[in-house]
Amino acid sequence: MKNKKILLISGTSKGLGKDLLKYFVKKNFIIFGCSRNDLKFTSKFYDHSVFDINSETEIRKWVEKIYKKHKRIDCLINNVALIPTSYPSILNNKELVLKVFKTNVVSQINLINEVAKKMVKKKFGRIVSFSSMAAGLLEEGTSLYSASKSSIDTYSKIVSKELAKANVTCNIIAPSMYNTNSFRKLGEKVIYNSKKKLQIQRELKLEEITNVIEFLFKKESGVITGQTIYLGLTI
Repeated sequence: MKNKKILLISGTSKGLGKDLLKYFVKKNFIIFGCSRNDLKFTSKFYDHSVFDINSETEIRKWVEKIYKKHKRIDCLINNVALIPTSYPSILNNKELVLKVFKTNVVSQINLINEVAKKMVKKKFGRIVSFSSMAAGLLEEGTSLYSASKSSIDTYSKIVSKELAKANVTCNIIAPSMYNTNSFRKLGEKVIYNSKKKLQIQRELKLEEITNVIEFLFKKESGVITGQTIYLGLTI
């Protein structure tokens, strides 16, 4: 147990987050996951918490509880995201703008900040946040989602400079297509137009994503920080 790394993953109740959990729980990690919904998954190496990820207070309590018990947090996968099911004019839907940015940007920033504080104390940490091909392709019909993902890209790049001296890295993975219900919410037109621009025109396999994460988690990867790694496409 002492040799296992402490890994936090947000958004583990479904989609990619759930798949990442099931993959990494078989590896050398003790995992703590969170989401708005409960998860029917049990393992002695996994603990699930249910709370509103948009609550800064709840995020702080969650991180503090884990740190108090284990005295360290080694890795973070910042995965939570909200993909709008439709793309009305942002001028006519300010509530949707706030909702998307609160989940995709503010909650991720809050989680990075709380976890980074603990990592800096231990002079080690690996943070991986998920962006999307949408941030690079700038496809028509994805204005809110693309802008929110671009925001977390920029934040991660800047904060990586602030954390570098403490041996804490902060990188971004931007997958192309991965088979989840959330991805399908982009709509057939957006997916079709995006796919035409991809260098690898197929859905990514889970191991193609986890291989990159595992590499970034290594101590030897400490020289790689502030990078956006696109999978399946070139920007």
